[in-house]
Amino acid sequence: MDQNLDKALDKWLRQLAEDWGMSLDQVAISVAADEIHNRLNYYPKLKSVLSAPVLQLDAFNKAMRDCWALGGRYDLIRFGHFVNKSDLAGTAIAGLISEFPEGETEAIQRIDDFVAEAVDLGYSTPSGSADSAGAALLCSIILTSIYPSRFVDFRQSRWNRFAEAFGYPYPPSGEGHYGKRLTWAGGFAVDISRTKTFQRYWPESEPMWIVAGICWYGPSPPRPEVEPENIEEVLSFPEGAEKRRLHLTRERSQVVILKAKELAQKRDPLLKCEVCGFSFIETYGKHGDGFIEAHHKQPIASLRPGTQTRVEDISLICGNCHRMIHRGDHTLTLDELRGLLRS
Repeated sequence: MDQNLDKALDKWLRQLAEDWGMSLDQVAISVAADEIHNRLNYYPKLKSVLSAPVLQLDAFNKAMRDCWALGGRYDLIRFGHFVNKSDLAGTAIAGLISEFPEGETEAIQRIDDFVAEAVDLGYSTPSGSADSAGAALLCSIILTSIYPSRFVDFRQSRWNRFAEAFGYPYPPSGEGHYGKRLTWAGGFAVDISRTKTFQRYWPESEPMWIVAGICWYGPSPPRPEVEPENIEEVLSFPEGAEKRRLHLTRERSQVVILKAKELAQKRDPLLKCEVCGFSFIETYGKHGDGFIEAHHKQPIASLRPGTQTRVEDISLICGNCHRMIHRGDHTLTLDELRGLLRS
């Protein structure tokens, strides 16, 4: 573990906590939550598409466009040019991911070859100049979805700022050689994910996606508009330290929460609150699509170390109902809160 990197990450979190007026736990739950959520939700879907025996370009196109990391308007235009070269694009992708080399030198060459090919297939400006950076971003998203322990989605300016903020050595400079830069960013993310500070606050199964989401906002992320639940008030038990750790571990098990939301939305596209029936998309339109809070049915006092959360353990409720459940000394059940509504 890099001790200096661990200290820098801890210092950064503490500065955010001071600036935002939040606890360290609240900062860790809040920082880049939307970017992290998008990666945890859509990278597995992209991996499924890319791992199919025959790559379906239509499915690949949709899965890629659902990934926020793909970029803005111009990135999407160039990506559209690329996928429109159907057979050639499919061949280029297969050439990138098929038996991807373990060795760094070979991996760098494979990446550089794909970037050059993607430029030829549409990653260029209206004036005809190569958009190698855009092609490298595409390459990094493909690789991080399949090899999440080696790569991260890569936008050079963002990773450079992040490296500077944490005193990490800069990536290789100069034209071309995006293979070196992508492998550097992957190594940087691995080093962050191995620090004690990171493992304390983000114990999820895909740490590189967490790091990439945090990096996307950079070293000065905006304060969240909605504060997370007041953890200290909820966990005011005499034996608080161990219970608190268990609660936070469960709260950050984002994969099961995302799965619960995905299954619920298939059953009910409006994703209504299980207590009061409020729907964010029904009220706020597209801006509220997919938004709902997760509540653990099993009381925190009954948990033991190593307890695993299942989809069945999660209730999906609106923020108002969530706050009412945890208000006061007694944590209400959903049925008890429904009874209050009826009365």
